[in-house]
Amino acid sequence: MYPANSAIRHPAFFNRYVEQVGPGKIIDLLDRSVNLLEQDLQTISKAEGTFSYAPDKWSINTLIRHCIDAEMIFAFRALSIARQDPHPIRSFEENQYAIASEKAYDLEKLVQEFVHVRRATALLFKGFNEDWLSRSGITVNGEQVSLLSIGYIIVGHWLHHKKILHTRYGVDL
Repeated sequence: MYPANSAIRHPAFFNRYVEQVGPGKIIDLLDRSVNLLEQDLQTISKAEGTFSYAPDKWSINTLIRHCIDAEMIFAFRALSIARQDPHPIRSFEENQYAIASEKAYDLEKLVQEFVHVRRATALLFKGFNEDWLSRSGITVNGEQVSLLSIGYIIVGHWLHHKKILHTRYGVDL
């Protein structure tokens, strides 16, 4: 289900995340997502973090690290839009980040970090005036992305990877 709101503006690439999220105020969705994420991560913390479903695919640990990195980047983008930073919003190469990050992960610490990052993200959005949600930034490719869309992307990004953890990694969430 796609959230119906005229303030939803983002490059088409992000549809796969935004479409994962049901309707609702983004503040409420982020608040609820903290508890849901915590439940999901408790299940994941029992998995073998070094497991990868195929050669040259990310381990569960690397996937969780990616989700943390991406959320921090999305939160920075949200802050940039909220503060009306005139600079273009740059992209990031997720595989380069994964390769450059430390490989000896402690899944329990990753789980703790991800929950803290999501709580911080929810608090960040609570600090925004509601009328700011329609503010937009421009990507380096010249495409608009709204503050509201960033919120939906954040929630949906985890939901996307949660499905991958279930279907490809066999984690029963």
